[in-house]
Amino acid sequence: MVIGAVQGASCFGPAYEYALTAVSDLRNRKIRDRVPITFVTSEPYIGHLGLGGVGDTKGMLESVMRDRDIKWVTNAKIDRINADSVEATEVNEDGSPKKTHKIASKFTMFLPAFRGVDCLKGEDGKWIEGLTNPRGFVTVDRKQRNAKYPNIFSVGVCVALPPFEPTPVPVGMPKTGYMIESMCSAAAHNIRDLIAGKEATHEGTWNAVCLADFGDNGIIFIAQPQIPPRNINWSAQGYWVHLAKVAYEKYFMRKVRGGHCEPVYERVIMKALGIVRLRSGTNA
Repeated sequence: MVIGAVQGASCFGPAYEYALTAVSDLRNRKIRDRVPITFVTSEPYIGHLGLGGVGDTKGMLESVMRDRDIKWVTNAKIDRINADSVEATEVNEDGSPKKTHKIASKFTMFLPAFRGVDCLKGEDGKWIEGLTNPRGFVTVDRKQRNAKYPNIFSVGVCVALPPFEPTPVPVGMPKTGYMIESMCSAAAHNIRDLIAGKEATHEGTWNAVCLADFGDNGIIFIAQPQIPPRNINWSAQGYWVHLAKVAYEKYFMRKVRGGHCEPVYERVIMKALGIVRLRSGTNA
């Protein structure tokens, strides 16, 4: 198996979850010894996650992958994915080729590099100037509002976020779940205020709270805000994270089916932890 993320990818967490959950499943089936796994990523190091790491995600994820006998290649550009192999070029810090790899694979999964959708293009087939960046992501401020087209708000994966830092291979900034909820809250409040003839004043905090489940283990991290420098930069590991992720998924699906965006008890608990969706000082 070869698992990882291509150049320009931005959401790296699911790639780690996929690889490590596969290990857990293979061990349960007593066939892990028959399936070598290699993790190939555009990140400059394991645990970068497009965020420059959160807490000690570098050390934690390297340790987890060593414990599970997963080999890895970082600073990698994917050249070709074949039916039975993956070809990649590992680069130096200056971006020059360092080593070429051809890794045999009967099962391959790579996270792609996202881009905008065609509806964000003009009649000439090009991204609309002032609305998107060169990859088609919508440019917005913390109020989720586009500067050139103030009647356009954008939330979620389609929002343009600059990379955290220059890297030898292009690496994007992820848009995590709680961060997107923060974007949605800001946009909803601001649109409501504009309809009422008021100024848009709400700004998202863009905090990240993530649970990565590895099947028999897991890592949790809190980045507040997601984009450094941060007020909170914490991560932890353990079997309890796996249990927490299972419980949260059940809770989240129940919440969504019931149409409850942020129940009072959730808001109280998160606020007690110092995690809120909207910036303090706004009309939240």
